[in-house]
Amino acid sequence: MYINFWYPVCLSEELQEKPVKATILGLEFVAFRDSNGNAHCLSDVCVHRGGSLAGGLCHQEDNTIACPYHGWRFNGSGK
Repeated sequence: MYINFWYPVCLSEELQEKPVKATILGLEFVAFRDSNGNAHCLSDVCVHRGGSLAGGLCHQEDNTIACPYHGWRFNGSGK
């Protein structure tokens, strides 16, 4: 992947309440919005067991996305 380039993940109107999964140059990503309407894009892999975050839920109360496997939550910076 070319790090210093922008890559479209999805259309803005596609990014609503549910996370959106995208494959870019063979890598899996997940995009989601926080409660302020800011879009975030992370690697679509949970660090615990490698589950797909795209199947999880967005939690507006703390601006996180949760892994559907065990519920670990990640904010827009991946923490």
